[in-house]
Amino acid sequence: MATLTFFKTERVIQVDSPQTVVTAQDLLNQIRLYEEKPINLDYGTIANAYGKQPLGGSSYVGITLELINDWRIAFEARNGPDTVLCTVSGGNLVAINQYSNNPIKPTAFTQVVIAQSSSPTIIQSSTDYATLYLLESLTGRSKSIGGIYYWNPTSGSDGNDGLTPAKAVASFAKAQTLASGGTGDIIFALATATGGITTVTEKLNITKNNLKLRGAGYSFQLVPTSPGTPTLTVGADNVEISGFYITTATSGTDNAITITGDNTLIEGCWIKSTSGHGIDLSSSSRTQIATCAIENCTANGINIGPTTTLASIKQCIITGNSDGIDLSGSGVADNIFENNLIYNNSGYGIDIGSGVTRTGVRLNHTFSGNTAGSTRDLGTSTFIETQAGGASPTEIADTVWDEVIAGHATVGTAAKILKDIKTKATLASLR
Repeated sequence: MATLTFFKTERVIQVDSPQTVVTAQDLLNQIRLYEEKPINLDYGTIANAYGKQPLGGSSYVGITLELINDWRIAFEARNGPDTVLCTVSGGNLVAINQYSNNPIKPTAFTQVVIAQSSSPTIIQSSTDYATLYLLESLTGRSKSIGGIYYWNPTSGSDGNDGLTPAKAVASFAKAQTLASGGTGDIIFALATATGGITTVTEKLNITKNNLKLRGAGYSFQLVPTSPGTPTLTVGADNVEISGFYITTATSGTDNAITITGDNTLIEGCWIKSTSGHGIDLSSSSRTQIATCAIENCTANGINIGPTTTLASIKQCIITGNSDGIDLSGSGVADNIFENNLIYNNSGYGIDIGSGVTRTGVRLNHTFSGNTAGSTRDLGTSTFIETQAGGASPTEIADTVWDEVIAGHATVGTAAKILKDIKTKATLASLR
């Protein structure tokens, strides 16, 4: 049995010196023993293994050992100056990783040969489009898929073609250049920085229609250092953006996201501590903002400006801003808000300006602690549903009674007569 050392942090299995040969079966046996130790359970599976099916006549299919989760094999470095030939034998050794699917990590003064078996060998395309299509069909708004490109600010290069994670480009600008307008291309943003947080200072200006930008969540952060323009600008139509943490430079008055294109989807983003608005919409139609957190913006959480129609904002958490949501300007009409939690804003929860038409605030909003008030309505044909946690049936009944009866004291009026009847009935019940 070969002597192996497992380096958990580097995800490397080292064949210790002076050994020069290791078999696929030996690797598999020791990998399984390592995985079973309780201290290693947090690192998941290191490898998959296939083969050893009987072929008849005492012949069996050879072992295929597939390293996953970025694990690799390395022979311990030698002192040189001569190069030592090392061999992995007794089966097939393959990998799926960010190192161009190479299962071997190079070391000093070693040359590794993998003596692959002739059976079995499986050739697989570098991108599983069927799986990607299935996943995309469950997300976003548009189900079509064009090209797929990878953006990795940590280890990518703008000299790459961006077609696989191993050949990712370094900048969004390059990824967008590679993408085709109008075909539903997808850009996957990869978070691979040491420490778990990938921080990007590049500002994103989306100019191609039908582009889909998929982030890795909080671990992929757009944090520009220079003020003057929004962190992310959407001027194209039918754009989808999901899974980013977004802020602005600390100085200036910049928006995190500015949208002027139509049919934009912003989903699953965390927008925080901006020097301007969290999201600003103008001259746009059918924008959808869903499941976002928007907090601590110097200006409004969501600012809906002139000629914005048919926007839908739902299931968002909006707190710590000036107004939570502000609608103002000419041509603002038919915008809908559903199931949002809007609290602790220094202005109104939702402020509807004059000239704003047919705003709908519905489906169990929760307002709390907004300094100026939950809502202000200066618009036309506004519908505001009672918020979640609003008045109880008893409170509503008491208010109706006070409005219709208790506040009226003019002798001879119906309200006065009803009030006197109520008073007499109350006194009679006390006898």
